[in-house]
Amino acid sequence: MIKIGMPRALLYYWYGLAWKTFLQEIGLTPLISGPTGKTILNAGVKAAVDEVCLPVKVFLGHSLELITQCEALLIPRFVSICKNEYICPKFMGLPEMTRQAVGKNQLLIWKSEKNCFWGSIKALPQEISTGYKRKTIKKGLKKAEEVLTEYHRLLQRGLLPMEAEVTLLKGITPRTEKSSRSIGLIGHPYCLYDSYLNLDTIDLLRNKGFKVLVPEMFSRRQLEIELADLSKPLFWTLGQRILGSFRLMWKQGVEGVIYLSAFACGPEALIGELVKKEGKAVGMPLLQLDLDEHSGEAGVITRMEAFLDLLSRKRRYNCV
Repeated sequence: MIKIGMPRALLYYWYGLAWKTFLQEIGLTPLISGPTGKTILNAGVKAAVDEVCLPVKVFLGHSLELITQCEALLIPRFVSICKNEYICPKFMGLPEMTRQAVGKNQLLIWKSEKNCFWGSIKALPQEISTGYKRKTIKKGLKKAEEVLTEYHRLLQRGLLPMEAEVTLLKGITPRTEKSSRSIGLIGHPYCLYDSYLNLDTIDLLRNKGFKVLVPEMFSRRQLEIELADLSKPLFWTLGQRILGSFRLMWKQGVEGVIYLSAFACGPEALIGELVKKEGKAVGMPLLQLDLDEHSGEAGVITRMEAFLDLLSRKRRYNCV
């Protein structure tokens, strides 16, 4: 069977299960790379130009890991995934950067742009849209859409992406954490859910007794309502999700918020300032951690534990 490689990076954490479902429905075999590790990261850093952000370097490392094991790679070219909104420019050039890294191997490019959004036939790689029966393609897209809808429903019920994936693939719903304490974790999905890049932040927070709230737990409608008062709309989709979820987390009474950002990310330079400004205005404790390939485990964890200690002392003070 023809194997199609899917790098476990970037927006795989949003669309990975849907891509996998579609490929299986039309008779292809998806091959997903393993979790990020030192070898993958180093390979991506070596293959990338210095100017790109850490998540893109990780994506290239995953692509290099897969390329010898499959006939082609599935690579997204995302310009826009929502009407009148945009994705970071690096997503637009991702196929070219990947081809530069892996050589002249075949890339299947899944597009999402104006008048050609994610779930349409026009968005599909040309090799698939012209090489398979239209009936087969429509059936595959319908199934992929159903999986994506159910995936988001599970996220909004409070499951984290890795837990929602297990639920859909194995039919087993993990036990959700019950705690009287809650903390917000914001950032792009590929920073929040790649445990190698963020040094297992979610596990650390849970082990400290916190229920972790993430942006994917809020619906698009909730975010739109929350950001309706902005004098000028944010046109970065991921930026909207970060700022909107920060506001919603504050309203839900989290003790503090940790913002995991990727070093050299242009849009986050703006969104980060907006989050800091709003956090200061409402008195929300905020810790922003920049992730890059040089992030030291001791330094990151020390800062995080110091922040959690601050929250605990603040909580004890308020209970006196």
